[in-house]
Amino acid sequence: MLQNLEQRNWETPIYADFPRSEYDDRISRFRHHMQEEKIDLLVIWDEKNARYFTGFHNNLYHGGSFQPAVILIPIDKEPVIIVPDFFCGVAEGYTYLNDIRLMVNPHVTANIRNTPVMVADTIKELGYGKGRIGLEAGSLGGMTIPRPLNDIDRFRSELEQATLVEAGDLIWKVRSIKSPAEVEALKQATRASIDTYIELVGHFHPSMTEKDVGLFIRNKLLEKIQDCEPPLVTASGRRIPMYDVPAWDEGIPLNPGDRLILEPLPAHKGYYGSCCRIFNIGPLKDETLRQAELVDRVQEQAIAAVKPGVTTGGLWSVMNDGFKEVGQEYVFDQGGHGVGLNIHEPPMIAKGEDLVVKEGMVMAIETWTIGASSGRDMGEVFGIEDYVVVTKDGCDAFPGYPKDQRVLGA
Repeated sequence: MLQNLEQRNWETPIYADFPRSEYDDRISRFRHHMQEEKIDLLVIWDEKNARYFTGFHNNLYHGGSFQPAVILIPIDKEPVIIVPDFFCGVAEGYTYLNDIRLMVNPHVTANIRNTPVMVADTIKELGYGKGRIGLEAGSLGGMTIPRPLNDIDRFRSELEQATLVEAGDLIWKVRSIKSPAEVEALKQATRASIDTYIELVGHFHPSMTEKDVGLFIRNKLLEKIQDCEPPLVTASGRRIPMYDVPAWDEGIPLNPGDRLILEPLPAHKGYYGSCCRIFNIGPLKDETLRQAELVDRVQEQAIAAVKPGVTTGGLWSVMNDGFKEVGQEYVFDQGGHGVGLNIHEPPMIAKGEDLVVKEGMVMAIETWTIGASSGRDMGEVFGIEDYVVVTKDGCDAFPGYPKDQRVLGA
């Protein structure tokens, strides 16, 4: 059962991520695409989409029981947010929405399973039971409906007279173009990584393990920024190549000559910053330095090629050509991606992609290669990642950690 909130306690949210003007702009831009595609109403279940369009967020999207929020954005009426009754204050504190509907007894299993029916009934009440309903689905992916399959099936069956259409790619048309406030949030998060690297260089000592470095980075980031994912810290001393894992495994020493991949993921107002660097434990051999400088040079060539109108597959080809110039092949099928509230967002910079770069996008430009290995060892890994924001005629690179500072424990 749903109850309508009679009146907000605050006319405007006192803890909002963004100003009213930004909220209005996001809704307006998406409604423009709704009008073009003749979509009557958008249904939002995804955590990141909810935060982007309304500012709503909390810690229980991964709880696995009740749905923290469902947002309905009609083409010509006020948006609606449906939340468990005890999240009423969260909706008021973070969002500008006036139509707040509350799920009563939201922890009761029967009511959890009935959530799709309550959402569908609200859609019908708004007058769109036979309309074109946009869902978070599409070829670009990157968003989810965090409900069991039976809940999704129930939702669809309750709207049998409606036409359900994919709207995920339309959402990305709006979300991929970042406002100045979004760019600033990404820069603040990225700056936290850079400052933490500076501290790590000053505090590193030879007895530290991979886990010690991971804990150091996490603790320092949380002194500077709102939140962070478990830091991605991977040492070449691992006996099995294991990329993008948190540094919580025991017994992985850092020996002279090892390579250490660092990619912290701090977040400011939900926006993830990054500045991936690889450090050598102790002095670099001449060949190691040459390969590291090659990776840096190829990344710089790709950044120089970023501008509106190029395809992301074309940017990957720039990287591939950079390696071919010295007789190497680019061993990875990707060279970056969009960034924002998700760690990875469209467009992907990948082999054969035909997605077009547009002004206002923020993209991670990353270049990787792996040297010769023995058996299943990781070998010498080389990589770098920096963010750029696409401008009218090219791009502006975010501040990054100095590329020529490559050593820990020198």
